[in-house]
Amino acid sequence: MGKVKSGNLAMAYTPAKNDITVEELESRYNEVTILYDLAGELVETVESDFVNTPESQWAIVEPLINEIGDATDVLTEEFIHVAEGVKRGAQGKASKSRIEGALRRMYAALNDYRERVRNVTKQAYNALENIADPIVAKIQRQVERVIVIFLEFMQLSLASIMNQAELSQLKAREARVALMMHQMAQQQ
Repeated sequence: MGKVKSGNLAMAYTPAKNDITVEELESRYNEVTILYDLAGELVETVESDFVNTPESQWAIVEPLINEIGDATDVLTEEFIHVAEGVKRGAQGKASKSRIEGALRRMYAALNDYRERVRNVTKQAYNALENIADPIVAKIQRQVERVIVIFLEFMQLSLASIMNQAELSQLKAREARVALMMHQMAQQQ
């Protein structure tokens, strides 16, 4: 079993080097790439029969789609570095700062999306809010799963990735994160 390293809201679960199989690494990689599929679902909202003004819908979702794609490119690349390190039984050459930056940009893009929806909703386009929001909620949950995946392999500063409310939500939905944070507090 792994251990939690102490730090200011930074933690990591470090599995024993032989505990993880190639299949498990592939499964975790696939969890990261699901973000591409979810971005594709957002594109489909623009093409939906329920959208009266596709241009308005596109203006709402396009920045989020672009950021998800760009950040997922970084995360998949960095996960490959992590996996290569695990296969060799050593620390991978993944860049913690690139991973944190990509995750931070996703959280910012999600918050920006919500702000655009609020602004459009004020103009009485409430249907725009409803069509993409379920997909955005799935994206939020998937980003949280990706965070947990990376926490298994390296120390990340969650405070630099998300705000306190988002961190509380993450802990509530992902028991492993709450456990890691509890163990970290016990060690201090």
